This record gives sequence, structure tokens and C-alpha cells, in this order.
Amino acid sequence: MTEQQPMTLTDWRGNPYTVGTLIFYPRMSGRSCEIQEGEVLDIYEAVYDRRTYRGWMRYDAANPDHEGEERETRVKVQPTGRSSRDFYRTNHQVKRDEHGEIVRDENGRTVWEKAEAKPVTLTVIDNVTVADA
Repeated sequence: MTEQQPMTLTDWRGNPYTVGTLIFYPRMSGRSCEIQEGEVLDIYEAVYDRRTYRGWMRYDAANPDHEGEERETRVKVQPTGRSSRDFYRTNHQVKRDEHGEIVRDENGRTVWEKAEAKPVTLTVIDNVTVADA
């Protein structure tokens, strides 16, 4: 059995990217938008599992239930913590006490603490930009 090579895609300018490539991608919350930097961890095909209602899952050519199903390309990215606005700190999380309650400062504002950014999966990949192109 041979190991499968990672997929290679191209950004909107025609620059190729694959696992390990540094990219920029848009990130939104409500009506606010920023540009986030991240490293590509994985590129894969996903299918919607209609038989068990488990939602989107990685495509498996050996699974007969996946044959004929519509596929979407997904890109898993590890944010670096660098972004254009940093308004929803990707490398911070809300601080909680030993009971799981949100910690607030003397003015009642939520206290944030440094944390490792969690990987994200991009479902819209048409606007990815390669950082080092």
C-alpha cells in the first residue's frame, strides 16, 4: 500500500498551495470581517452522510455509502494568531474559574487568557490567498 500524496489546490490568483503552506483567509463573526493567517494542515474531500445523519465527513472511496454522493473540498488550517484586526482573539480564550464560571474584572468585563488557537476547517476556499507568493 502506498501513502497518498496531499492534495494541491490553487488560490484565487493561481498560486498553488498544499499541506504546510502559509495562507490568508477571511474570517467573520456577525458583520465583522478580518483576514486571518494560518498554516494548511490538511486538504480533503468531504461528503454528507445522509444514511446515518452524521453530517459532513471525510470521503472514503472504500465506503459504498459514499459513492455517488456530492463531494466538497475542505481545507483544515492552524491559525497562527496573526490577523488584520485581532478583534476576536484567535489565540485567546475566555478565562473561567474552578466552577466553569466566566471570570470578570472589577468593571464587569470578561477576562481573556492566552490559549493555543484551535484548528479550523474552511468550507469556502475560493478566496484563500497564498502568503508567500
